[in-house]
Amino acid sequence: MIARSPDITCVIPAFEQPGLLARALTSVVSQGGVDLEIIVADDSRDGAVRERVRGFAVPSVRYLDGARSGNPVDNWNLGLRAARAGACLLVHQDEFLIDPTYLRRAVDRLADRRVAAVIGPARVTGVNRRSRFAAASRIARLAGRPAWLLPSLNWIGPTAAFVFRRGPAFDPSLVQLVDVAFYRQVLSAGRAAYLEGPCVGSLGHHDAQITASIDPRRLALGEVGRLAAGAELAFHRAVLGLRAGLG
Repeated sequence: MIARSPDITCVIPAFEQPGLLARALTSVVSQGGVDLEIIVADDSRDGAVRERVRGFAVPSVRYLDGARSGNPVDNWNLGLRAARAGACLLVHQDEFLIDPTYLRRAVDRLADRRVAAVIGPARVTGVNRRSRFAAASRIARLAGRPAWLLPSLNWIGPTAAFVFRRGPAFDPSLVQLVDVAFYRQVLSAGRAAYLEGPCVGSLGHHDAQITASIDPRRLALGEVGRLAAGAELAFHRAVLGLRAGLG
């Protein structure tokens, strides 16, 4: 007998924060009405995350030793390559699912082949500095939520808000814009479906982030040139430069 594929695979990349991982994992395990596969791809240097995952003792949870390449994006892609479901979601360890029906509703909407991704509204809490995500979301909604706006205004937010079909990978050569480049790539293949929310929560900027020690605006200014050209490139650089000036 051929085993039935799960409805959706949730990949949780982990790195040395077992407390954050436990919250993210609990929120995914608590999803109702959907056949889940959960993959924890662990890049940690010790066994704390592995032991925390074992403590859950949930059959749908798989633990993978991470890529440990020094690039966290390789760990994300490791988990996605192991996915068995046709629908995928990447939930970072500082993100969590709020609505227990989120994944069931997302899978149902993704059954429409014209839909390339399902977006669930997110709430981002600025831990170390104020989050501009709510304002970016409002501006994008008024502008019709164009995908080309993503490099300078990430109106989708955390990766946990973006359910997509299995197949594409994140670009490991990007850092600050790796998520929005991925969103844009997926949305180039079809339209987005939007759920009522809130569906997802995120801690936003905090000291435990892998990218906490970098200058995000300076890095984004360098990376945006790879994602845009001409007038669009000038627009993104102007917006990012303005944000840098505002501090």
